[in-house]
Amino acid sequence: MRIAKSITLTSEECEHLQAWSRGSTTAYRLVLRSRMILLAAEGKENKEIAAQLGCNVKTVGQ
Repeated sequence: MRIAKSITLTSEECEHLQAWSRGSTTAYRLVLRSRMILLAAEGKENKEIAAQLGCNVKTVGQ
C-alpha cells in the first residue's frame, strides 16, 4: 500500500496542526486534514491513516 508522501514539519507547524486537530469549534474538514498530515508526518501508510481516522483511503490520498 502507498505510504503517504514524506512530510517534514517544523515545531510551529506541528503545534498549529495539533491545535486544529483538537479544536471543538474547528471545521471538521480542517480537523480531519490536520490529523491526516500529522499521521503522514509519522510515516504511516495511507490505509493505516484511513483506518485510524475512519475515512476512505482515497480521501487520505488527495
